[in-house]
Amino acid sequence: MGIITELEAKVRKTYDTSREALKLANYNEQYSRKNNVKIMNITESPDESETSLTQTVYNILRTTADVELKQEDIIAIHRIPTKKGAIRPIVIKLRKNNAKSSIMKKQTPMKTKGFRLVDDVTKRNQGLISRLLLHPDIKNALFFNGSVFRQTTSDERIKFDIFDNVDNTISDFRNRNRKLKTGGSM
Repeated sequence: MGIITELEAKVRKTYDTSREALKLANYNEQYSRKNNVKIMNITESPDESETSLTQTVYNILRTTADVELKQEDIIAIHRIPTKKGAIRPIVIKLRKNNAKSSIMKKQTPMKTKGFRLVDDVTKRNQGLISRLLLHPDIKNALFFNGSVFRQTTSDERIKFDIFDNVDNTISDFRNRNRKLKTGGSM
């Protein structure tokens, strides 16, 4: 084997290793956010403190969504940066997943009052979601249990990863399903 071939093999292996490391880093970052909820459109007051922000969130969740959080349910709460002039979203880090579930089940009543509840998604997963929404075969988005899923125009639910080629993943999914329906032969 020539030196160029050896170097090409090493570069390919390094490339594959770095992609796998980025996938794992994204997974770990998303996992660390699994009990986080982002709330959009809560007006910011000039003298807002963590205590007043916590009280505001408690009150909105209680009156708008009929969710009673206990003080010990919240580990941390703060606003995060956004576009200039927009209301900064609030991230709540909750101690337990059942507290997050009770909040996320109330998306509809919150939305009718002008607030939006969303999962705290990593930048890479958000990029994947944005990329998928541009695809003509993708109907809507679903973020569930740390993974990005998309529903195709033919109502198939497919799991995607950050480096997936959307066309190839859809094609592979359909080919697997066709094989399963025909008993493994085509």
